[in-house]
Amino acid sequence: MTEVDNELFQLIEAVKHSKTYVEYDRARVTLKSEPELLERVNNYREENFKLQNSVDDGTLYDRIDKFETENKELSEEPRVRAFLNAELALCRMLQEISEGVVEGINFE
Repeated sequence: MTEVDNELFQLIEAVKHSKTYVEYDRARVTLKSEPELLERVNNYREENFKLQNSVDDGTLYDRIDKFETENKELSEEPRVRAFLNAELALCRMLQEISEGVVEGINFE
């Protein structure tokens, strides 16, 4: 195992033991225990991703409003909200790690 591989393993372990990851994993396990709710959340996430990455053809705001209205009840469900918030926090942490590596090695 190279030095970089060893350090990567240690970073992964640090992430897994972080409060951010532990909260994410707890929320993920809660959702997985309810397959129907998990399916609804995954559909929500997929549609949200598509909206965020779509080209604005002049209807984007209307489509976002419609999406939010149609999914209001789901997004306000406490277990769903906990999962989505924890997922967002984990994504932000991973993004910060990635940005830190890129900045730290002066990669342009």
